Amino acid sequence: MAIGERKRTCFVVMPFGEKKDADGEDIDFDDIYRFFFRKAIEGLGIECVRCDEIAESGSIHEKMFEHIYQADVVVVDITTSNANVFYELGVRHALSKAVTVLIRRKGTTIPFNIQGLQVVEYDQKKFASIEAAKERILDIVKHGLMAKKNDSPVHAVLNLNIGTAPKVITETKKYSYSLINSQKSICLVTGDLQNVKDIDVWVNSENTNMQMARPLENSISGVIRYLGAEKKNGKTIDTIAQALSAEIGDDTAVEPATVVVTTAGALERTHKVKKILHVAAVIGQVGRGYFPIPDVPRCVTNALEKVDSLPDPDLHSILFPLMGTGAANRDFEERVEALLGNGIAYLNENPNSKIETVCFLTYSDRELEVCQRLLDANPYVSATWRIPQSSTVSIPPKPASSSATADTLHARAPTVTSRKGDQPDLSRSEPGEVDDARSRKR
Repeated sequence: MAIGERKRTCFVVMPFGEKKDADGEDIDFDDIYRFFFRKAIEGLGIECVRCDEIAESGSIHEKMFEHIYQADVVVVDITTSNANVFYELGVRHALSKAVTVLIRRKGTTIPFNIQGLQVVEYDQKKFASIEAAKERILDIVKHGLMAKKNDSPVHAVLNLNIGTAPKVITETKKYSYSLINSQKSICLVTGDLQNVKDIDVWVNSENTNMQMARPLENSISGVIRYLGAEKKNGKTIDTIAQALSAEIGDDTAVEPATVVVTTAGALERTHKVKKILHVAAVIGQVGRGYFPIPDVPRCVTNALEKVDSLPDPDLHSILFPLMGTGAANRDFEERVEALLGNGIAYLNENPNSKIETVCFLTYSDRELEVCQRLLDANPYVSATWRIPQSSTVSIPPKPASSSATADTLHARAPTVTSRKGDQPDLSRSEPGEVDDARSRKR
């Protein structure tokens, strides 16, 4: 599974030490944790931690909340109906819609408010019961991480959008996914667009007026315009913008999802980009600004069709931004899935296409994680493979074998975010005291 360099984590919420259950029987929860929960979870390559194992300094409660929120998986043992356990379960349900796994010893009464939730049962006195519970937990975790299906009753009712700000990826990496029964692939490229080289075609998300962003604006359009401008004898020639204007002519606007092809200008020499495809992915409204067109994924299909219609036979790779997604949107994942899906569908439906690799630029850790998870779960995509180390991102020949992860390439922090000013690019719119954890008792 291609999850980059970040290791997945599981936080376990449960009583500590020996406690009596509802029947008055002693249960060693430390043994339950060490030999049951932790062994099961770590078998998936997920780091498992319990509150009494948190080694960082600072308030234990602050660290507890951080783990409850940040952990990819939280396992909650409701045996003994411990008040602290239920409190932490409530915090988890409020902060995260997935993946939370409820566990109980056989015979434990389930409180009314969580009776509708799935609870894995175990009998600590029976080996077969423990093994069966392990398998069930693993199944829930694996499928939960893949699908990220909501298992929080809070998020099922309230349309919440809780999260920390996405972190800009400061390195350029490449994750490549081969398609099943195909020599073609989908690629995720991270980092600064200015460091991406050797991809034949770049896609520029434009407005229906086909007006590029100003050269120094912090947007993909502005970066492409600046990098593509020819500098001669102390003068700057606005090569790509002028070529786009010439292609549009007297038209003041184009239809949504229209694709216009121009030269790559200086990018052909500096980055080995052969063509720029400008796609009308956003549309303006008077007094309101720019908004994604209704069918942004169609831009992906139209751009790929346009490449195949061009006479140049050497256009084998193409790079798309995550057009119209906006990481702050509640339906962000659905939008990303549609873009990836259209790219995969086109390659599968057009085996004779000259395009061999369809790349998507991921700017933040959230964009990368979502794209990776969606590709991992896609039935048309096989395992990832490692590319040779290089100073830039490039598309190498496909190797004979496949293995997961990606190589780190030298790059600086990305600068491409959202367009500002007169032509906003809404393809990326973003409408105590130190406690000893081991002394804590439950």
